[in-house]
Amino acid sequence: MRKLKLFSADKVRDLRELVQRAAKKYNGVVAYKQYDRKGDIVVYTFRQLLEDMNALGSILVNRGYKGRKFAVIGDTSYQWILSYLSVVNGVGVIVPIDKELPNDDIAKLMNKSDVEGVFFGRTLEYDIEDILSKCPNVKTVIALDEVKEENENKYLSLQELITEGKTLVKNGFSEYTEAEIDVEKMSIIIFTSGTMGANKGVMLSHKNITSMLHSVFSMHRFEGTSISVLPIHHTYEFNLNVLGCIYAGVTLCINDSLKRVVPNLQIYKPNFTLMVPLIVENLYKGIWREAEKNGLAPHMKQGIWFSNILRKFGLDNRRYYFKPVLDKFGGNLSMIVSGAAPLRPEVVRGLDDLGISVYNGYGITECSPLVSFNCELLNIPGSVGRPIPCVEVRIADPDENGVGEIQVKGDNVMIGFYKDEEATKATFTEDGWFKTGDLGKFGKKGVLEIRGRQKNLIILANGKNVHPEELEDYLMDHIPYIKEVVVYAPESAAEGMGYISATAYLDPDFITEHGEDEAKKLLEEDVRKCNRQLATYKHINKVHLRLTEFEKTTTKKIKRHMLEKGE
Repeated sequence: MRKLKLFSADKVRDLRELVQRAAKKYNGVVAYKQYDRKGDIVVYTFRQLLEDMNALGSILVNRGYKGRKFAVIGDTSYQWILSYLSVVNGVGVIVPIDKELPNDDIAKLMNKSDVEGVFFGRTLEYDIEDILSKCPNVKTVIALDEVKEENENKYLSLQELITEGKTLVKNGFSEYTEAEIDVEKMSIIIFTSGTMGANKGVMLSHKNITSMLHSVFSMHRFEGTSISVLPIHHTYEFNLNVLGCIYAGVTLCINDSLKRVVPNLQIYKPNFTLMVPLIVENLYKGIWREAEKNGLAPHMKQGIWFSNILRKFGLDNRRYYFKPVLDKFGGNLSMIVSGAAPLRPEVVRGLDDLGISVYNGYGITECSPLVSFNCELLNIPGSVGRPIPCVEVRIADPDENGVGEIQVKGDNVMIGFYKDEEATKATFTEDGWFKTGDLGKFGKKGVLEIRGRQKNLIILANGKNVHPEELEDYLMDHIPYIKEVVVYAPESAAEGMGYISATAYLDPDFITEHGEDEAKKLLEEDVRKCNRQLATYKHINKVHLRLTEFEKTTTKKIKRHMLEKGE
Protein backbone atom coordinates (compact mmCIF):
# COMPACT_ATOMS: atom_id res chain seq x y z
CA MET A 1 0.00 0.00 0.00
CA ARG A 2 1.45 3.35 -1.09
CA LYS A 3 2.01 5.74 1.79
CA LEU A 4 0.44 9.16 1.25
CA LYS A 5 2.80 12.12 1.18
CA LEU A 6 1.16 14.34 3.78
CA PHE A 7 1.08 18.13 3.93
CA SER A 8 3.00 20.00 6.61
CA ALA A 9 0.52 21.22 9.24
CA ASP A 10 0.89 23.24 12.44
CA LYS A 11 0.08 21.48 15.67
CA VAL A 12 -1.97 23.38 18.24
CA ARG A 13 -1.97 22.34 21.87
CA ASP A 14 -5.55 23.34 22.68
CA LEU A 15 -8.51 25.32 21.35
CA ARG A 16 -7.32 28.52 23.02
CA GLU A 17 -4.09 28.30 21.05
CA LEU A 18 -6.18 27.62 17.95
CA VAL A 19 -8.00 30.96 18.35
CA GLN A 20 -4.83 32.82 19.34
CA ARG A 21 -3.00 31.46 16.30
CA ALA A 22 -5.84 32.56 13.99
CA ALA A 23 -5.92 36.08 15.47
CA LYS A 24 -2.16 36.41 15.00
CA LYS A 25 -1.93 34.80 11.58
CA TYR A 26 -5.14 36.09 9.98
CA ASN A 27 -5.90 39.10 12.23
CA GLY A 28 -8.34 41.33 10.30
CA VAL A 29 -9.52 38.60 7.91
CA VAL A 30 -13.28 38.07 8.13
CA ALA A 31 -13.95 34.96 10.18
CA TYR A 32 -17.77 34.97 10.02
CA LYS A 33 -20.59 36.41 7.97
CA GLN A 34 -24.16 36.13 9.16
CA TYR A 35 -27.53 37.82 8.89
CA ASP A 36 -28.73 40.09 11.69
CA ARG A 37 -32.37 40.48 12.65
CA LYS A 38 -32.87 43.18 10.01
CA GLY A 39 -31.65 40.84 7.29
CA ASP A 40 -28.33 42.65 6.79
CA ILE A 41 -25.06 40.74 6.63
CA VAL A 42 -22.68 41.46 9.53
CA VAL A 43 -19.05 40.34 9.74
CA TYR A 44 -16.63 39.38 12.54
CA THR A 45 -12.85 39.09 12.20
CA PHE A 46 -10.47 36.55 13.74
CA ARG A 47 -9.04 39.31 15.92
CA GLN A 48 -12.53 40.14 17.19
CA LEU A 49 -13.17 36.48 17.95
CA LEU A 50 -10.14 36.35 20.25
CA GLU A 51 -10.96 39.65 21.96
CA ASP A 52 -14.62 38.72 22.50
CA MET A 53 -13.64 35.24 23.75
CA ASN A 54 -11.21 36.66 26.30
CA ALA A 55 -13.79 39.22 27.40
CA LEU A 56 -16.64 36.73 27.83
CA GLY A 57 -14.43 34.14 29.49
CA SER A 58 -13.01 36.73 31.88
CA ILE A 59 -16.39 37.99 33.05
CA LEU A 60 -17.66 34.43 33.58
CA VAL A 61 -14.60 33.57 35.70
CA ASN A 62 -14.87 36.88 37.56
CA ARG A 63 -18.50 36.13 38.43
CA GLY A 64 -17.56 32.80 39.97
CA TYR A 65 -18.47 30.39 37.19
CA LYS A 66 -15.07 28.72 36.99
CA GLY A 67 -15.43 24.92 36.72
CA ARG A 68 -19.14 25.06 35.82
CA LYS A 69 -20.90 23.23 33.01
CA PHE A 70 -22.82 25.34 30.50
CA ALA A 71 -25.30 24.18 27.89
CA VAL A 72 -25.52 26.09 24.60
CA ILE A 73 -28.71 25.80 22.55
CA GLY A 74 -29.70 27.75 19.47
CA ASP A 75 -29.25 28.42 15.78
CA THR A 76 -25.81 28.54 14.23
CA SER A 77 -24.35 31.97 14.93
CA TYR A 78 -21.18 33.82 15.84
CA GLN A 79 -22.62 34.17 19.34
CA TRP A 80 -23.09 30.39 19.65
CA ILE A 81 -19.51 29.75 18.51
CA LEU A 82 -18.17 32.44 20.84
CA SER A 83 -19.99 30.97 23.86
CA TYR A 84 -18.64 27.47 23.15
CA LEU A 85 -15.03 28.66 22.80
CA SER A 86 -15.20 31.00 25.80
CA VAL A 87 -16.34 28.21 28.11
CA VAL A 88 -13.89 25.49 27.00
CA ASN A 89 -10.88 27.79 26.96
CA GLY A 90 -10.68 28.62 30.66
CA VAL A 91 -14.11 28.46 32.30
CA GLY A 92 -15.46 24.91 32.40
CA VAL A 93 -17.32 22.33 30.30
CA ILE A 94 -19.59 23.07 27.35
CA VAL A 95 -22.65 20.94 26.51
CA PRO A 96 -24.05 21.62 23.00
CA ILE A 97 -27.69 20.52 22.74
CA ASP A 98 -29.91 20.07 19.71
CA LYS A 99 -32.35 22.99 19.56
CA GLU A 100 -34.86 20.86 17.62
CA LEU A 101 -35.52 18.55 20.55
CA PRO A 102 -38.77 18.82 22.53
CA ASN A 103 -38.52 20.89 25.72
CA ASP A 104 -38.72 17.81 27.94
CA ASP A 105 -35.81 16.18 26.12
CA ILE A 106 -33.70 19.34 26.31
CA ALA A 107 -34.34 19.53 30.05
CA LYS A 108 -33.53 15.85 30.44
CA LEU A 109 -30.14 16.26 28.74
CA MET A 110 -29.36 19.38 30.76
CA ASN A 111 -30.07 17.52 34.00
CA LYS A 112 -28.20 14.43 32.81
CA SER A 113 -25.07 16.50 32.14
CA ASP A 114 -25.32 18.50 35.41
CA VAL A 115 -25.27 21.90 33.74
CA GLU A 116 -25.60 24.95 35.96
CA GLY A 117 -25.76 27.57 33.23
CA VAL A 118 -27.22 27.87 29.76
CA PHE A 119 -26.74 30.04 26.69
CA PHE A 120 -29.90 30.11 24.58
CA GLY A 121 -30.72 31.52 21.15
CA ARG A 122 -33.76 33.44 19.97
CA THR A 123 -35.56 30.31 18.74
CA LEU A 124 -35.92 29.21 22.37
CA GLU A 125 -37.07 32.53 23.81
CA TYR A 126 -40.64 31.33 24.37
CA ASP A 127 -39.60 27.85 25.50
CA ILE A 128 -36.76 28.61 27.87
CA GLU A 129 -38.98 29.22 30.90
CA ASP A 130 -40.65 25.84 30.45
CA ILE A 131 -37.24 24.16 30.09
CA LEU A 132 -35.81 25.92 33.14
CA SER A 133 -38.81 24.90 35.26
CA LYS A 134 -37.57 21.31 34.86
CA CYS A 135 -33.89 22.15 35.56
CA PRO A 136 -33.58 23.21 39.23
CA ASN A 137 -29.76 23.30 39.11
CA VAL A 138 -29.53 25.91 36.36
CA LYS A 139 -28.88 29.27 37.99
CA THR A 140 -27.25 31.23 35.16
CA VAL A 141 -29.21 31.98 31.97
CA ILE A 142 -27.62 33.99 29.16
CA ALA A 143 -29.42 35.16 26.03
CA LEU A 144 -27.26 34.91 22.91
CA ASP A 145 -29.40 37.47 21.08
CA GLU A 146 -31.60 40.42 21.93
CA VAL A 147 -34.85 39.32 23.58
CA LYS A 148 -38.30 40.88 23.60
CA GLU A 149 -38.69 43.92 25.85
CA GLU A 150 -40.81 42.00 28.37
CA ASN A 151 -37.98 39.47 28.84
CA GLU A 152 -35.07 41.91 29.07
CA ASN A 153 -34.67 41.71 32.86
CA LYS A 154 -35.10 37.94 33.10
CA TYR A 155 -31.79 36.90 31.56
CA LEU A 156 -28.19 38.01 31.30
CA SER A 157 -27.25 39.56 27.97
CA LEU A 158 -24.29 38.07 26.09
CA GLN A 159 -23.38 41.43 24.58
CA GLU A 160 -23.47 43.18 27.95
CA LEU A 161 -21.26 40.48 29.46
CA ILE A 162 -18.74 40.95 26.63
CA THR A 163 -18.70 44.70 27.24
CA GLU A 164 -18.10 44.19 30.97
CA GLY A 165 -15.44 41.61 30.23
CA LYS A 166 -13.52 43.95 27.94
CA THR A 167 -13.27 46.45 30.78
CA LEU A 168 -11.99 43.71 33.08
CA VAL A 169 -9.30 42.65 30.59
CA LYS A 170 -8.32 46.27 29.97
CA ASN A 171 -7.84 46.70 33.74
CA GLY A 172 -5.47 43.75 33.88
CA PHE A 173 -7.71 40.79 34.84
CA SER A 174 -5.82 37.70 33.64
CA GLU A 175 -7.27 34.77 35.59
CA TYR A 176 -9.07 33.59 32.47
CA THR A 177 -6.43 34.26 29.80
CA GLU A 178 -3.71 32.61 31.89
CA ALA A 179 -5.82 29.70 33.14
CA GLU A 180 -4.13 26.34 32.68
CA ILE A 181 -5.91 24.03 30.27
CA ASP A 182 -5.61 20.30 30.90
CA VAL A 183 -5.75 18.95 27.34
CA GLU A 184 -6.70 15.44 28.47
CA LYS A 185 -9.53 16.48 30.78
CA MET A 186 -13.21 16.46 29.80
CA SER A 187 -14.10 19.84 28.27
CA ILE A 188 -17.07 18.95 26.07
CA ILE A 189 -20.08 16.67 26.51
CA ILE A 190 -21.76 15.80 23.22
CA PHE A 191 -24.95 13.79 23.18
CA THR A 192 -25.20 11.23 20.40
CA SER A 193 -28.09 11.72 17.99
CA GLY A 194 -29.80 8.50 18.99
CA THR A 195 -30.39 6.80 15.61
CA MET A 196 -30.44 3.48 17.46
CA GLY A 197 -32.10 4.62 20.68
CA ALA A 198 -31.06 6.45 23.86
CA ASN A 199 -28.61 9.36 23.82
CA LYS A 200 -25.25 9.02 25.55
CA GLY A 201 -23.02 11.87 26.70
CA VAL A 202 -19.69 11.59 24.86
CA MET A 203 -16.84 13.20 26.83
CA LEU A 204 -14.24 14.90 24.63
CA SER A 205 -11.04 16.74 25.48
CA HIS A 206 -8.96 19.44 23.78
CA LYS A 207 -6.45 16.74 22.81
CA ASN A 208 -9.16 14.67 21.13
CA ILE A 209 -10.16 17.57 18.90
CA THR A 210 -6.78 19.15 18.13
CA SER A 211 -5.26 15.81 17.14
CA MET A 212 -8.12 15.27 14.72
CA LEU A 213 -7.71 18.79 13.27
CA HIS A 214 -3.99 18.30 12.73
CA SER A 215 -4.69 15.03 10.91
CA VAL A 216 -7.25 16.67 8.62
CA PHE A 217 -4.89 19.43 7.55
CA SER A 218 -2.10 16.92 7.05
CA MET A 219 -4.28 15.32 4.37
CA HIS A 220 -6.16 18.21 2.80
CA ARG A 221 -6.10 21.96 2.16
CA PHE A 222 -9.14 24.19 2.60
CA GLU A 223 -9.09 27.69 1.13
CA GLY A 224 -11.46 30.54 0.31
CA THR A 225 -14.92 30.67 1.86
CA SER A 226 -17.12 28.01 3.42
CA ILE A 227 -20.81 27.95 4.33
CA SER A 228 -22.34 26.30 7.39
CA VAL A 229 -25.58 24.47 6.61
CA LEU A 230 -25.57 21.58 9.12
CA PRO A 231 -26.63 21.67 12.80
CA ILE A 232 -23.87 23.32 14.78
CA HIS A 233 -24.30 21.18 17.91
CA HIS A 234 -23.07 18.16 15.96
CA THR A 235 -19.33 17.35 16.09
CA TYR A 236 -19.16 16.89 12.32
CA GLU A 237 -20.17 20.49 11.64
CA PHE A 238 -18.52 22.18 14.61
CA ASN A 239 -15.21 20.35 14.84
CA LEU A 240 -14.56 20.08 11.11
CA ASN A 241 -16.21 23.16 9.60
CA VAL A 242 -16.22 25.74 12.41
CA LEU A 243 -12.91 24.82 14.03
CA GLY A 244 -11.39 23.85 10.68
CA CYS A 245 -12.13 27.32 9.30
CA ILE A 246 -10.43 28.91 12.34
CA TYR A 247 -7.38 26.71 11.73
CA ALA A 248 -7.24 27.56 8.00
CA GLY A 249 -8.19 31.24 8.24
CA VAL A 250 -11.26 30.58 6.10
CA THR A 251 -14.34 32.80 6.20
CA LEU A 252 -17.39 30.84 7.39
CA CYS A 253 -20.74 32.10 6.11
CA ILE A 254 -23.72 31.12 8.22
CA ASN A 255 -26.82 29.81 6.48
CA ASP A 256 -29.94 31.07 8.24
CA SER A 257 -32.36 28.35 7.07
CA LEU A 258 -32.29 25.00 5.28
CA LYS A 259 -35.01 26.43 3.04
CA ARG A 260 -32.57 29.13 1.92
CA VAL A 261 -29.49 27.02 1.20
CA VAL A 262 -29.48 27.65 -2.57
CA PRO A 263 -30.22 31.42 -2.30
CA ASN A 264 -27.50 31.75 0.33
CA LEU A 265 -25.04 29.86 -1.86
CA GLN A 266 -25.72 32.50 -4.51
CA ILE A 267 -25.23 35.34 -2.01
CA TYR A 268 -22.17 34.04 -0.14
CA LYS A 269 -20.56 32.33 -3.17
CA PRO A 270 -18.61 29.76 -1.09
CA ASN A 271 -15.75 27.67 -2.41
CA PHE A 272 -16.63 24.62 -0.31
CA THR A 273 -18.99 23.29 2.33
CA LEU A 274 -19.76 20.26 4.50
CA MET A 275 -22.92 18.29 3.83
CA VAL A 276 -24.55 14.99 4.65
CA PRO A 277 -25.31 12.45 1.88
CA LEU A 278 -29.04 13.22 1.79
CA ILE A 279 -28.38 16.89 0.98
CA VAL A 280 -25.69 16.00 -1.58
CA GLU A 281 -28.02 13.48 -3.24
CA ASN A 282 -30.86 16.03 -3.38
CA LEU A 283 -28.52 18.65 -4.82
CA TYR A 284 -27.38 16.25 -7.55
CA LYS A 285 -30.90 15.05 -8.34
CA GLY A 286 -32.07 18.68 -8.43
CA ILE A 287 -29.50 19.50 -11.11
CA TRP A 288 -30.76 16.74 -13.37
CA ARG A 289 -34.41 17.38 -12.56
CA GLU A 290 -33.95 20.97 -13.71
CA ALA A 291 -32.09 19.82 -16.83
CA GLU A 292 -34.89 17.38 -17.73
CA LYS A 293 -37.51 20.05 -17.10
CA ASN A 294 -35.77 22.50 -19.44
CA GLY A 295 -34.98 19.88 -22.09
CA LEU A 296 -31.25 20.32 -21.54
CA ALA A 297 -30.43 16.83 -20.20
CA PRO A 298 -29.26 15.44 -23.59
CA HIS A 299 -26.97 18.45 -24.09
CA MET A 300 -25.54 18.05 -20.59
CA LYS A 301 -24.85 14.36 -21.13
CA GLN A 302 -23.12 15.11 -24.41
CA GLY A 303 -21.14 17.92 -22.77
CA ILE A 304 -20.01 15.62 -19.94
CA TRP A 305 -18.90 12.98 -22.46
CA PHE A 306 -16.86 15.53 -24.40
CA SER A 307 -15.48 17.18 -21.25
CA ASN A 308 -14.30 13.85 -19.84
CA ILE A 309 -12.47 13.02 -23.07
CA LEU A 310 -10.62 16.35 -22.89
CA ARG A 311 -9.76 15.77 -19.22
CA LYS A 312 -7.92 12.59 -20.21
CA PHE A 313 -5.59 14.83 -22.23
CA GLY A 314 -5.14 17.29 -19.37
CA LEU A 315 -7.70 19.86 -20.58
CA ASP A 316 -10.19 20.69 -17.83
CA ASN A 317 -12.93 23.06 -19.00
CA ARG A 318 -15.69 21.88 -16.64
CA ARG A 319 -16.19 25.24 -14.95
CA TYR A 320 -16.63 26.86 -18.38
CA TYR A 321 -18.87 24.21 -19.95
CA PHE A 322 -21.14 23.84 -16.92
CA LYS A 323 -21.08 27.47 -15.74
CA PRO A 324 -24.92 27.80 -15.87
CA VAL A 325 -25.19 24.84 -13.44
CA LEU A 326 -22.44 26.07 -11.12
CA ASP A 327 -23.82 29.62 -11.09
CA LYS A 328 -26.93 28.31 -9.33
CA PHE A 329 -24.65 27.52 -6.37
CA GLY A 330 -22.83 30.84 -6.38
CA GLY A 331 -20.35 30.09 -9.15
CA ASN A 332 -17.40 29.23 -6.87
CA LEU A 333 -18.50 25.95 -5.28
CA SER A 334 -15.83 23.42 -6.20
CA MET A 335 -15.70 21.06 -3.21
CA ILE A 336 -18.11 19.29 -0.88
CA VAL A 337 -16.99 17.21 2.08
CA SER A 338 -19.69 14.66 2.84
CA GLY A 339 -19.97 12.74 6.08
CA ALA A 340 -22.32 11.04 8.56
CA ALA A 341 -23.00 8.16 6.13
CA PRO A 342 -21.56 6.59 2.96
CA LEU A 343 -22.32 8.33 -0.32
CA ARG A 344 -23.14 6.52 -3.54
CA PRO A 345 -20.17 6.58 -5.95
CA GLU A 346 -22.49 7.56 -8.83
CA VAL A 347 -23.21 10.86 -7.07
CA VAL A 348 -19.51 11.51 -6.39
CA ARG A 349 -18.59 10.87 -10.02
CA GLY A 350 -21.65 12.74 -11.32
CA LEU A 351 -20.83 15.96 -9.45
CA ASP A 352 -17.16 15.62 -10.34
CA ASP A 353 -18.18 15.52 -14.01
CA LEU A 354 -19.73 18.97 -13.50
CA GLY A 355 -16.75 20.46 -11.67
CA ILE A 356 -17.56 19.85 -8.01
CA SER A 357 -15.19 17.50 -6.16
CA VAL A 358 -16.88 15.45 -3.45
CA TYR A 359 -14.85 13.86 -0.66
CA ASN A 360 -16.73 11.32 1.43
CA GLY A 361 -15.50 10.54 4.93
CA TYR A 362 -16.40 8.41 7.92
CA GLY A 363 -16.69 9.45 11.51
CA ILE A 364 -18.49 8.91 14.74
CA THR A 365 -19.10 11.32 17.61
CA GLU A 366 -16.96 9.21 19.93
CA CYS A 367 -13.97 9.84 17.63
CA SER A 368 -14.25 13.65 17.59
CA PRO A 369 -15.68 12.67 14.99
CA LEU A 370 -13.35 11.80 12.08
CA VAL A 371 -11.87 8.34 11.50
CA SER A 372 -11.12 8.38 7.76
CA PHE A 373 -11.80 10.47 4.69
CA ASN A 374 -11.13 10.88 1.03
CA CYS A 375 -9.03 13.91 0.18
CA GLU A 376 -7.18 15.57 -2.68
CA LEU A 377 -4.27 13.15 -2.14
CA LEU A 378 -6.49 10.10 -2.72
CA ASN A 379 -10.20 9.98 -3.60
CA ILE A 380 -11.84 6.58 -4.19
CA PRO A 381 -15.62 6.93 -4.81
CA GLY A 382 -17.61 4.32 -2.90
CA SER A 383 -15.11 4.35 -0.04
CA VAL A 384 -14.65 6.64 2.96
CA GLY A 385 -10.93 7.07 2.33
CA ARG A 386 -7.80 6.34 4.30
CA PRO A 387 -7.72 6.45 8.13
CA ILE A 388 -6.46 9.84 9.35
CA PRO A 389 -2.86 9.94 10.72
CA CYS A 390 -3.74 10.10 14.42
CA VAL A 391 -5.71 6.82 14.44
CA GLU A 392 -5.24 3.13 13.97
CA VAL A 393 -8.12 1.15 12.47
CA ARG A 394 -8.63 -2.59 12.50
CA ILE A 395 -11.37 -4.91 11.29
CA ALA A 396 -12.40 -7.29 14.05
CA ASP A 397 -13.46 -10.87 13.30
CA PRO A 398 -13.69 -10.41 9.50
CA ASP A 399 -15.88 -12.79 7.51
CA GLU A 400 -14.91 -14.51 4.26
CA ASN A 401 -15.29 -11.17 2.45
CA GLY A 402 -13.08 -9.30 4.90
CA VAL A 403 -16.04 -7.53 6.53
CA GLY A 404 -16.07 -7.09 10.29
CA GLU A 405 -16.55 -4.49 12.99
CA ILE A 406 -14.50 -1.31 12.57
CA GLN A 407 -12.44 -0.70 15.72
CA VAL A 408 -10.38 2.42 16.38
CA LYS A 409 -7.54 3.50 18.63
CA GLY A 410 -6.00 6.99 18.73
CA ASP A 411 -5.78 10.42 20.33
CA ASN A 412 -9.14 11.43 18.87
CA VAL A 413 -11.06 8.68 20.70
CA MET A 414 -13.32 9.90 23.50
CA ILE A 415 -12.59 9.71 27.21
CA GLY A 416 -15.83 7.80 27.73
CA PHE A 417 -19.56 8.29 28.32
CA TYR A 418 -20.49 10.82 31.00
CA LYS A 419 -21.50 9.14 34.27
CA ASP A 420 -21.92 5.79 32.53
CA GLU A 421 -18.99 3.51 33.33
CA GLU A 422 -20.90 0.40 32.27
CA ALA A 423 -21.58 1.74 28.76
CA THR A 424 -18.01 3.01 28.49
CA LYS A 425 -16.58 -0.35 29.44
CA ALA A 426 -18.88 -2.13 26.99
CA THR A 427 -17.77 0.01 24.06
CA PHE A 428 -14.04 -0.70 24.46
CA THR A 429 -12.28 -4.02 23.91
CA GLU A 430 -10.08 -5.49 26.60
CA ASP A 431 -7.00 -4.28 24.74
CA GLY A 432 -8.30 -0.70 24.50
CA TRP A 433 -9.85 -0.42 21.04
CA PHE A 434 -13.08 1.55 20.59
CA LYS A 435 -15.86 -0.56 19.07
CA THR A 436 -17.68 1.63 16.55
CA GLY A 437 -20.54 -0.79 15.94
CA ASP A 438 -20.07 -0.18 12.21
CA LEU A 439 -19.19 -2.89 9.72
CA GLY A 440 -16.55 -2.39 7.07
CA LYS A 441 -13.51 -3.69 5.25
CA PHE A 442 -10.31 -2.40 3.74
CA GLY A 443 -10.43 -1.99 -0.03
CA LYS A 444 -7.88 -1.19 -2.68
CA LYS A 445 -5.16 1.34 -1.82
CA GLY A 446 -5.92 0.91 1.87
CA VAL A 447 -9.23 2.78 1.88
CA LEU A 448 -12.02 1.92 4.27
CA GLU A 449 -15.35 0.72 2.89
CA ILE A 450 -18.46 0.87 5.07
CA ARG A 451 -20.93 -2.00 4.96
CA GLY A 452 -23.46 -0.75 7.50
CA ARG A 453 -24.28 -0.89 11.17
CA GLN A 454 -23.66 -4.08 13.13
CA LYS A 455 -27.07 -3.68 14.78
CA ASN A 456 -28.74 -3.47 11.37
CA LEU A 457 -27.13 -6.66 10.05
CA ILE A 458 -29.71 -9.21 8.92
CA ILE A 459 -28.81 -12.80 9.80
CA LEU A 460 -31.05 -15.17 7.91
CA ALA A 461 -32.15 -18.63 9.05
CA ASN A 462 -29.63 -20.23 6.67
CA GLY A 463 -26.80 -18.33 8.37
CA LYS A 464 -26.28 -15.86 5.51
CA ASN A 465 -25.51 -12.24 6.44
CA VAL A 466 -27.21 -9.40 4.57
CA HIS A 467 -26.17 -5.75 4.90
CA PRO A 468 -29.39 -3.73 4.47
CA GLU A 469 -27.49 -0.56 3.50
CA GLU A 470 -26.07 -2.39 0.46
CA LEU A 471 -29.59 -3.26 -0.73
CA GLU A 472 -30.84 0.26 0.00
CA ASP A 473 -28.11 1.74 -2.19
CA TYR A 474 -28.92 -0.77 -4.93
CA LEU A 475 -32.61 0.16 -4.93
CA MET A 476 -31.81 3.89 -4.93
CA ASP A 477 -29.46 3.40 -7.88
CA HIS A 478 -31.93 1.41 -9.98
CA ILE A 479 -35.34 2.88 -9.11
CA PRO A 480 -35.18 6.66 -9.67
CA TYR A 481 -38.52 7.55 -8.06
CA ILE A 482 -37.50 6.16 -4.65
CA LYS A 483 -36.57 9.07 -2.37
CA GLU A 484 -35.89 7.08 0.81
CA VAL A 485 -35.88 3.37 1.61
CA VAL A 486 -35.16 1.15 4.61
CA VAL A 487 -34.44 -2.56 4.20
CA TYR A 488 -34.89 -4.79 7.24
CA ALA A 489 -35.89 -8.21 8.48
CA PRO A 490 -39.28 -8.31 10.22
CA GLU A 491 -39.38 -9.96 13.62
CA SER A 492 -40.69 -13.19 12.12
CA ALA A 493 -37.45 -13.53 10.13
CA ALA A 494 -35.60 -14.11 13.38
CA GLU A 495 -37.98 -17.01 14.03
CA GLY A 496 -36.86 -18.78 10.87
CA MET A 497 -39.12 -17.28 8.20
CA GLY A 498 -36.00 -15.72 6.63
CA TYR A 499 -37.41 -13.01 4.40
CA ILE A 500 -36.37 -9.43 3.80
CA SER A 501 -38.66 -6.42 3.63
CA ALA A 502 -38.31 -2.90 2.28
CA THR A 503 -40.32 0.19 3.15
CA ALA A 504 -39.98 3.02 0.63
CA TYR A 505 -40.95 6.67 0.50
CA LEU A 506 -41.48 7.68 -3.12
CA ASP A 507 -41.29 10.96 -4.98
CA PRO A 508 -44.66 12.68 -4.30
CA ASP A 509 -44.93 13.60 -8.00
CA PHE A 510 -44.72 9.91 -8.88
CA ILE A 511 -47.58 9.12 -6.45
CA THR A 512 -49.67 11.99 -7.87
CA GLU A 513 -49.10 10.84 -11.44
CA HIS A 514 -49.92 7.15 -10.90
CA GLY A 515 -52.04 7.01 -7.76
CA GLU A 516 -51.13 5.16 -4.57
CA ASP A 517 -52.23 1.65 -5.64
CA GLU A 518 -50.64 1.80 -9.09
CA ALA A 519 -47.44 3.30 -7.64
CA LYS A 520 -47.13 0.38 -5.23
CA LYS A 521 -47.61 -2.11 -8.09
CA LEU A 522 -44.92 -0.40 -10.15
CA LEU A 523 -42.60 -0.36 -7.15
CA GLU A 524 -43.14 -4.09 -6.54
CA GLU A 525 -42.48 -4.81 -10.21
CA ASP A 526 -39.25 -2.79 -10.22
CA VAL A 527 -38.08 -4.45 -7.01
CA ARG A 528 -38.64 -7.86 -8.62
CA LYS A 529 -36.46 -6.72 -11.54
CA CYS A 530 -33.76 -5.71 -9.06
CA ASN A 531 -34.01 -9.09 -7.35
CA ARG A 532 -33.02 -10.82 -10.60
CA GLN A 533 -29.61 -9.14 -10.37
CA LEU A 534 -29.10 -10.09 -6.71
CA ALA A 535 -28.06 -13.31 -5.01
CA THR A 536 -31.14 -15.33 -4.07
CA TYR A 537 -30.60 -14.90 -0.33
CA LYS A 538 -30.60 -11.09 -0.82
CA HIS A 539 -34.00 -11.00 -2.50
CA ILE A 540 -36.47 -8.49 -1.10
CA ASN A 541 -39.66 -10.44 -0.51
CA LYS A 542 -42.07 -7.78 0.71
CA VAL A 543 -42.42 -4.12 -0.26
CA HIS A 544 -44.28 -1.48 1.71
CA LEU A 545 -45.21 2.02 0.64
CA ARG A 546 -44.71 4.96 2.97
CA LEU A 547 -46.49 8.25 2.29
CA THR A 548 -44.37 10.42 4.57
CA GLU A 549 -40.63 10.84 5.00
CA PHE A 550 -38.87 8.72 7.63
CA GLU A 551 -38.16 10.38 10.95
CA LYS A 552 -34.57 11.58 10.99
CA THR A 553 -31.90 13.01 13.23
CA THR A 554 -30.81 16.61 12.65
CA THR A 555 -27.96 15.29 10.48
CA LYS A 556 -30.56 13.66 8.24
CA LYS A 557 -29.91 10.05 9.23
CA ILE A 558 -33.03 7.89 9.35
CA LYS A 559 -33.98 6.73 12.83
CA ARG A 560 -34.20 3.07 11.92
CA HIS A 561 -35.37 2.02 15.37
CA MET A 562 -38.54 4.07 14.82
CA LEU A 563 -39.57 1.79 11.93
CA GLU A 564 -42.13 -0.81 12.83
CA LYS A 565 -40.35 -4.17 12.52
CA GLY A 566 -43.32 -6.46 12.97
CA GLU A 567 -45.56 -7.27 10.03
